[in-house]
Amino acid sequence: MKNLNQSGFTLLEVLIAMIILAIGLLGLAGLQANSMRFNNSAYLRSQASFLATDIADKMRANQDEVTNGSFNDIDTTNTYNIGTCYTSSGCSTTSQMATSSIAEWKSLLESVLPSGKATVTSGANDTFTVSITWVDNTAGASIADKERTFSTIIKP
Repeated sequence: MKNLNQSGFTLLEVLIAMIILAIGLLGLAGLQANSMRFNNSAYLRSQASFLATDIADKMRANQDEVTNGSFNDIDTTNTYNIGTCYTSSGCSTTSQMATSSIAEWKSLLESVLPSGKATVTSGANDTFTVSITWVDNTAGASIADKERTFSTIIKP
């Protein structure tokens, strides 16, 4: 009988194991990237929820102007003036306070959410609908797919 020595079989096993490991690591990297993307989207959604609660609190703090309609039909694409509320003289009327609150909220909205804008509209039974829209850069390919909206109904 002839003794045949086989060589290179262990090298082939190691090569196959490295290929399987590389595919596994690529899958893990993809999983990590998706996790970070979804985490950022959830963060932006929670910020939108916080901002909706913030405007509701501002409205509850100024019930006279809620009744007078100062908080009806807020659109953050409009300009709102903070006025003198943050100076030593302060706000002299509840109307100035409402306008200042809206301006402050608009500024916060624009600084926290990418391309953030919002509307607050009055509804039935003294309720208001707050709709906050932002662009989620981690979403789909087109701009329409990237735009996200959070809406809630509040009763100040």
